[in-house]
Formats: sequence, structure tokens, C-alpha cells
Amino acid sequence: MKKYKAVIFDMDGTLLDTLTDLRISLNHSLKVCGYAEHTEDEVRSYIGDGMGALILRALPDSLKPDESAEAEDFREINAACIKVGKEFRKFYIEHGEDNTRPYEGIVGLLTELKAQGVKTAVVSNKVQEAVERLCERLFKGLIDIAVGDREGVNLKPAPDMLLEALNILGVNREDAVFVGDGEADIIAAKKAELNCISVCYGYRTEEFLREKGGSVFAHDVRELSNLLKV
Repeated sequence: MKKYKAVIFDMDGTLLDTLTDLRISLNHSLKVCGYAEHTEDEVRSYIGDGMGALILRALPDSLKPDESAEAEDFREINAACIKVGKEFRKFYIEHGEDNTRPYEGIVGLLTELKAQGVKTAVVSNKVQEAVERLCERLFKGLIDIAVGDREGVNLKPAPDMLLEALNILGVNREDAVFVGDGEADIIAAKKAELNCISVCYGYRTEEFLREKGGSVFAHDVRELSNLLKV
């Protein structure tokens, strides 16, 4: 692959292993609201499209109307999402970083990108304040901008967050690459007309990512560094 002027990273499953904290926070919130908890593998399969999608996928199927349902039939599931979401946000703010760590080699990769003058960004469907806080605590001085979930912003797989990052960085799309670990990342990159590297050390396998349209894969951070010519 070419040498890029900017690298845009997803966060969960790409830069950070957040699975344990997401599982604990989700299961706490579900339990408080009277719903069944989930295994780590189940929670892993729910991650990638933001907090709202994570909670919706974790709620009982009995609450989810079928495709022919009328608008009023969604009131129960909407109310459940709001209730669990409030508990999740409150708990995650206090405990969402208890077990979260960068994947081995990530800090070194970001440090070398910085040394080479390559611009960096994080684009994540996590809430904006969490993205900023994690970047400040774990990657201080290594990430130029952070774009997260906030009011008025379309989440991935929409391309909006990636395009916003490119605009702030002042880099043309042909000079940047997006690194992510999920289907939403692949779709968003294609819509933004960005090259994409799919990592397989996070929450999805190469087989899954290939089925979803991925074409370039990194199975560990060393392989990712080689692809980025670091």
C-alpha cells in the first residue's frame, strides 16, 4: 500500500480492547432493568454501530416488532432502549475504562506515525465525550482529532464522520486511509471513497470481514504497521 498523509482509526476493536467494560456495563444495565444478561461472545457480536444499536441487539426478541408492525408497536422497545440506555450511560461513565487497554503495539504505532508527520484521527460511534476522554488518557498527544457520537451527526456506516475528519485534517481522501474492525467501517469507507484496512485482531474475523466487503486485512498490529509503511 502507499504511504499516507493521514490515518483515521476506529476505536473499539481497533485501537482499544473495550469488550470487557462494554460487557460489564451492558449486563449491569440490563439486569437493573429486569432483562437477561449476555455472554462475552454475544456482546462482541453486538458491538460496532453505537450504543443504541448495542442495547437494541441485547434486548429480548420478544420486545422487537416484526417488519409489518405499526409505529405504535415500537413504543415498548423504544421505552426499553431509553431505560437501559440511561443506566448504561451512567454506569459506563464511572466504570467504562476499568479494563480498557490499547492493543499491544498500538501506542508504538501511533508514536511512529506522529514522528513521521502522519496526521491521525479517531472516528468512533462511541459518544463524543468518551472518545475524547480515552484519547486524552491513553493516547495523549498522539491523536490529532477525535470524532464521536453527538447530536446532529450521522453514525457509521454513514460516511459523514469520516468526511468531517478529512475536512478538519485538511487531507484529500486519496491521501488517507481508514482502519477499522467492523462491517460499518467497511461500508463507511466505501461511501467516503477511502481506502480501508480491516483489522482481524479485534471483534471480527477475516472471514466475516471479507464477506462484508473487506479486501485488505491486518491480523495483528505489526502487520498493520507494515501495511501503513511504518
